[in-house]
Amino acid sequence: MKEIKKPISENIALQICEEVRECNREKKFSLAKVQCWGCMKYSIKKNDIKHRCIFSNEDNRGCHLVNRIYDVRY
Repeated sequence: MKEIKKPISENIALQICEEVRECNREKKFSLAKVQCWGCMKYSIKKNDIKHRCIFSNEDNRGCHLVNRIYDVRY
């Protein structure tokens, strides 16, 4: 049976998202950096923060980079 993870609050999701972006900014190349770049590019193009990957599900469990950090911390 699949474990149901608890939702991430919007403030915490955005905070972790920024941390992930900062970490990826320092890398020359990685798949995580490309994912963050695409996510931000798309949300800026749509001019709406709600288009980020973290908001792809109603419970803010859309971005595996954010989910991984959240699950370890909380």
